Amino acid sequence: MSLLNMVPSSKRSYKLIKFIIIIIAFFNIVYFTLLSTNTKNINTSSINKFLFDSKESSSSSSSSSSSSQSKQQQSPSLSSTTTTSTAANIVIESQIIIPDYFNNEKSTEEIQFNKQLNSKFEQIRSEPNKYFMVNSKLTQPKTSIEIKKFMKKFEDSTSWINKNELFYDPRFTLSIYLNELKLKYKELSQSNKNNKNVFVGNKINSNEVPAISLPFNWVDWMDLTVLNNQLSKPIDQRINCQDISKDSHRNPDVSYFCKNNEDVLNEKWEELFNAGFKSKSQFPGFIIHEHEQYDHYCSNDYRVLQAKSYAMTHLLNPLKVIILSDDETTGGTYEFNVDSNKRLASSKMVDRFVESQGYSTSSSSSKTSDIPEIMELDHVSIWKDLNDQVIPQYLSSKDFGYNNSLAMRQRSIIALSEDKFKYPGTIQSQIDDLQKIDKNSLNPHQKMYLEGLKECSKYDDSNEIRYFKMATINPSDPHNKEREWGWHYDWRYFNGALNYEKPGWNQQEMTHRTNIILDRLLRNWQRFSIEKGIITWIMHGPLLSWYWNGLMFPYDNDIDIQMPIDELINLAQNYNQTLVVENPSEGYGKYLIEVNSYMHNRGVSAKENHIDARFIDVDSGIYIDITALSNSNVKPPKEYEDKKELVDLGQDKLIFNDRRKHFYNLDQIGPLKFSMLTGIPVLVPHEITNRLKFEYSKGLSSFEFSGWLFIKKLNLWVHKSNLEPLITKPEGAEKLTNEFILEQFESYDKLLELLDSNQEILQEYYLTKSLTNFHNFQKSVLFDDDGLDKPLDLEKYNTYKKEFKLTRPLRKALFDYEKIERVKHHTD
Repeated sequence: MSLLNMVPSSKRSYKLIKFIIIIIAFFNIVYFTLLSTNTKNINTSSINKFLFDSKESSSSSSSSSSSSQSKQQQSPSLSSTTTTSTAANIVIESQIIIPDYFNNEKSTEEIQFNKQLNSKFEQIRSEPNKYFMVNSKLTQPKTSIEIKKFMKKFEDSTSWINKNELFYDPRFTLSIYLNELKLKYKELSQSNKNNKNVFVGNKINSNEVPAISLPFNWVDWMDLTVLNNQLSKPIDQRINCQDISKDSHRNPDVSYFCKNNEDVLNEKWEELFNAGFKSKSQFPGFIIHEHEQYDHYCSNDYRVLQAKSYAMTHLLNPLKVIILSDDETTGGTYEFNVDSNKRLASSKMVDRFVESQGYSTSSSSSKTSDIPEIMELDHVSIWKDLNDQVIPQYLSSKDFGYNNSLAMRQRSIIALSEDKFKYPGTIQSQIDDLQKIDKNSLNPHQKMYLEGLKECSKYDDSNEIRYFKMATINPSDPHNKEREWGWHYDWRYFNGALNYEKPGWNQQEMTHRTNIILDRLLRNWQRFSIEKGIITWIMHGPLLSWYWNGLMFPYDNDIDIQMPIDELINLAQNYNQTLVVENPSEGYGKYLIEVNSYMHNRGVSAKENHIDARFIDVDSGIYIDITALSNSNVKPPKEYEDKKELVDLGQDKLIFNDRRKHFYNLDQIGPLKFSMLTGIPVLVPHEITNRLKFEYSKGLSSFEFSGWLFIKKLNLWVHKSNLEPLITKPEGAEKLTNEFILEQFESYDKLLELLDSNQEILQEYYLTKSLTNFHNFQKSVLFDDDGLDKPLDLEKYNTYKKEFKLTRPLRKALFDYEKIERVKHHTD
């Protein structure tokens, strides 16, 4: 009997028949749409085929319900977006859809390897304490504080305002500042309640209230407690400038950068006392006020002390603090301007925090006795309250980066025009334009930009003063394992060379620290740049490392990015001297944006002002180098003509350059496309392989660099010291060659042996497998069989661009690792 014959005859039945016909038509449309999609080789049956080994998982039988559950974790359902372990509550692998046009046929050996690999991954998930490095969630967000020692009402000799030693805990700082922001927003919403846009539902719209201004002092935002060993001593027993001279190369006269405590001028002491200090004994015996010359390099430990002394006494405060929000999709920030130099100890902000917890701090109140000696602070909970009550700030449609930000959030192809690379007018014309504006109408960033223009106008490419200065350390120090000079650290934030031997640290722990710093550095720059619509792309070393496996080289601490000159000007005018704070639910990172005052000179710099700006990790001194490309009168060096087949700049095309030796035309840079570097969405240039061959002649073909070998089947660079013990030297051979080692690790059995013998490599493979697999897929789209660039297939790009999503941090928070996890799990 047909469906229609079952329906009674009535007006209602006609409506029902009409409804049924519409439903049938709808399902027909869906069916033919899916069929059409299938003919374009974007078949959803291939979901997870590449990353999650669904082929072999479905062919193997489950011997128990727990085994079945394990396989479900490896091959999640279509509706899920991530797989998590209930034991460790960590993200295991991101579900990425790979279309059918990517051939992923597996051999029997590979299928068997993946089965055993799944077992090892399940072991990682079931033993979170052993494999603690794969969990990047905050370890211990709550902290217990003797709160009265920070309150003016309870000041005594044990209060932090009176102690010589310094206190630092980023959880305390974040708790106080996030709470203060919440209170300020509430107050501003009440004073602006006549504005109907101040509230959206029950939430305060931060975009409709005046900007917030708060005090700031570096002792609350940087760990300067390494000075406590000095500050706890009588002042006449502390290191002084004479000791600094003895530790420096050639024992120089150090008066140009160092003053003894007793020689500091009264005006400086008055400034420091106004910031919340009480006496000269609260400062080191040596006060660093300037950079030590490079030929007067010193030991690693003394360089750290110099940096901390400078930060405590002479480092300028940022103009603004920007806190990145939780939601990468919709974005937003919480921001405040810095209006004064004041530490938290005995400040009103601490009193307001205590009051917000339900206690009274009034001197006339009897309830002050209720304030506990120990108070538990939970900055993550406060952060959540702030997000629940206040809508974050967004760019307005009038802001320079608004459209860029929208396009980047959608992971669109970014088209570039030549106008973006043209320097606007002259330095003097910009000075004239800004000086026409009433000085009181200029904001702090505009004033700083004007001062930079004036400073730059005094010099040209040949005689300008070097702007960024690095930490130089003794390369002959036996503890300086890399024999490095310290060129890759900003001297003001130097916190020890990455591979400098330290008591209580082993080599693997130092490697973890390096990986954390670099991963979080890139992650937070990308979060910031997408949030503010600043177009940048990776270049040089990071682009080469991306090409290999979508990760960063484990042996390189350089991160280089480029941008058009108009983006650099935007960065300078609006964000110079801004402290970017990592999403507080993910970590405690702080990063300073600093723009070179001589950025307006666009020729090749004779004084090593090759870098236009930096994004500096204030906890380590490691930074991202930012260089702008612009037109100039400089001619490309001869090598561009000699290697014209790789980098043909063209006869009639506008050429752009940075301030060193890199030249491009527009077609070599744009359009930009998204990819992933260590699980972080980044933009890459249009032409890739020819540029990399030009810069690194063997960069795309050599599987070895400085003792590191690329193990193709793991998609990882592994140091030879981890491989050689697993290999027997061939009879008659004097030594193991790199070629022989690489050949041995083509075997899946040898790979399993490596993963069984090395927990660190197993963890790294676990963290990166899905990322490197997806990278291999994208390479098949971007490059031909010879590894050369293919024309961009926009249709294919649009099928997978949604997979360029920011995952949870790949690495732990630096504070958690250094202060908690490493100490807990350390082995000699």
